[in-house]
Amino acid sequence: MTFGDSLFRWSEYRPHKQGLQTVLSPLESDIMDIMWREKKATARTVYTRIKSKHSVHRPTVNAVMSSLCKRGLLSARVSKGRGGLKYIYKVRLSRARFEREVVGKVVDSLLVSFRRTAKKQMQEKLKEV
Repeated sequence: MTFGDSLFRWSEYRPHKQGLQTVLSPLESDIMDIMWREKKATARTVYTRIKSKHSVHRPTVNAVMSSLCKRGLLSARVSKGRGGLKYIYKVRLSRARFEREVVGKVVDSLLVSFRRTAKKQMQEKLKEV
């Protein structure tokens, strides 16, 4: 499923996964967790926090963060510092907004594809809550 008209782009929904990993890879999920906490950070900062959990190299973190920018989840600006140029990444939408977008697109897709069954299932599930 591709959802191009969203605030951000994602191309796969994995209902067998939980949380962010339904639409993001494990590494992307952990990077976004860090970014939602920090609001803005360099790839070096994110790499420092993530390297104990993922055996990745810093260029991989840079590439994933760049990809998250292209997909609309992060923005980046260049900053000049002591070590030269560096990218400062910033969150473009809150985690709550991200979750609303994902849930909305999944529900819309189910209603378009399986309207009657989806409505009935949703009504039954809401009664259980």
